[in-house]
Amino acid sequence: MKKIINRILITVIAISCILMTACRSSGEPEMVVELYENSWIMEHYMGSVREYDHVIWEQYYYEWGSRSLGPTEYSFRGIVYLTDEEAARLKDAYEWHESDAPDLVFEQIDPASAGEGPWYSCDQFETDNFPTLLVSYAVFDGEKIVFDVSQT
Repeated sequence: MKKIINRILITVIAISCILMTACRSSGEPEMVVELYENSWIMEHYMGSVREYDHVIWEQYYYEWGSRSLGPTEYSFRGIVYLTDEEAARLKDAYEWHESDAPDLVFEQIDPASAGEGPWYSCDQFETDNFPTLLVSYAVFDGEKIVFDVSQT
């Protein structure tokens, strides 16, 4: 019986030490932002967008130092500059509703390059393109799509 109690006590102490070490971080998390001008985001998430001239996007996440636990959840935000034909097709393919201007927060992209709107959103567009992501916004101004989405 004494051996069992000792094992339980050692196990509890070991788990406590691991948890205390894991929970102790270097303070506030640091945001890590990486800028891309490639088609990865389009290939992985925007399947209903067939043609575009250019895309610029940021991948960002929070780093809690060297003692982070669990997987990193990435977020993506950026601008997709559509071809004229694709913009017209998307305008007809979805039922867009005028929406408030999103709070455009970029770290390495000039927010002025997104334009001033008016902005339109569509639930079906979000579902078709970001079914596994949490959508902060995905808006369309008739020429480009501006988005901010996160893994959940």
